[in-house]
Amino acid sequence: MLVLSRQRDETVMIGDEVQVTVVDIRGDKVRLGIQAPKDVSVHRKEVYDAIRRENRSAAQMKAHDFTDLPKPDAKPGKPTMRLVEPGDEDADSARHAGPAPLIDPAARNFMREALEEAHKGLKEGGLPIGSVLVRGDKVIAAGHNRRVQDGNPMAHAEIDCLTRAGRQKTYKDTVLYSTLVPCYLCSGAAVQFAIPTVIVGESINFHGAPEFLRKHGINVTDLRDPDCIDLMSNFIRDHPDLWNEDIGHTPHH
Repeated sequence: MLVLSRQRDETVMIGDEVQVTVVDIRGDKVRLGIQAPKDVSVHRKEVYDAIRRENRSAAQMKAHDFTDLPKPDAKPGKPTMRLVEPGDEDADSARHAGPAPLIDPAARNFMREALEEAHKGLKEGGLPIGSVLVRGDKVIAAGHNRRVQDGNPMAHAEIDCLTRAGRQKTYKDTVLYSTLVPCYLCSGAAVQFAIPTVIVGESINFHGAPEFLRKHGINVTDLRDPDCIDLMSNFIRDHPDLWNEDIGHTPHH
């Protein structure tokens, strides 16, 4: 192990493309800004270990688990800066993680659109959870969590998305995407409308109700998307009270 001493705003280079900068120092915690190519995954150690475990499980999946998904070309990514704060990841949450399957690039692209909705919610001062409803190769509606913005406790991302989709003669040919595994409220809506497939960005930060969905015949796929994981974990870290309000949880003191 190479041990280096760095002060705030000082940088370490790993190879020619990975740059690690000390962004802030607060007591025994250090915030690191990591700039790396999009194809280089950056995770907290707990998240990385969880993904490795579930990737081994994903190797046992069969082709019929991923049928009827549209196939547009994947778009290339750009280098990004992520903040990684050691010790902030909830280790217990990794136990709730679903598989990280090899899946059609179309699903990743549609999840990018849901993630854009999540960022809209964050910019508006709300929770960063986004959702899109897809039919074939077309997004027919997009929404994000608006509980704070609208003062409406029912305005979860999936509910907002389905509301914006308007009346549909059938949902049996649709796929519902969400950056975070749906709660029981939103899972109930998917069951009510007989949506056959729900694809989620992640379930590490919140367990949700995937068993409820599967019990009612809905196929659930967890993409284990690192951007979805990081966005939600950072929000929970920075706004624990708002997050607990959203999931109806009152912490014990």
